[in-house]
Amino acid sequence: MLAEDQELSPSEASAILGISRPLVVLRMDRGDLPFRYVGKHRRALLKDVLALKSKLDKRQTAMEALAEDTEDLIETYGL
Repeated sequence: MLAEDQELSPSEASAILGISRPLVVLRMDRGDLPFRYVGKHRRALLKDVLALKSKLDKRQTAMEALAEDTEDLIETYGL
């Protein structure tokens, strides 16, 4: 069982988010994923990783719905 205040490395966060480790680091640098340094190593809280995953999942769902709507418009109106 994981605690929400558990700290994760970028590699561990990437496994949860389903994105590459370099993309996790980019998200950290952009401010999308809060983190702190432990020595030279970045660490993010599990609760912050899960919040970002929720945000990314919602965005993906919206993109899929938009793609379906676009396909429907093309089929219906021949756009």
